[in-house]
Amino acid sequence: MSQETEALKKDIEQLRRDLGALTEAAKRNSQQKAQAGVEQARAQFDDVRARAEMHTEQWGSHIKERPLTSVFAAFGVGILLGKLISR
Repeated sequence: MSQETEALKKDIEQLRRDLGALTEAAKRNSQQKAQAGVEQARAQFDDVRARAEMHTEQWGSHIKERPLTSVFAAFGVGILLGKLISR
């Protein structure tokens, strides 16, 4: 084989290695971005859950403080929803 052919083979092999390394880097980058998205979604979910728990506790204490008012409010909302649904 000629020197040019050998040089071309070495260049092609180096190109294959570089392409493989580039592919692996792109794969790792995609995985890191996906993981960051999962972590962000988990943080938002935890925030929403904490706020929901806080509101639930507030409503629970409100109902305990004024049970009769809460019953009448629930009754009124039920009547309102019943009228809206019956239309």
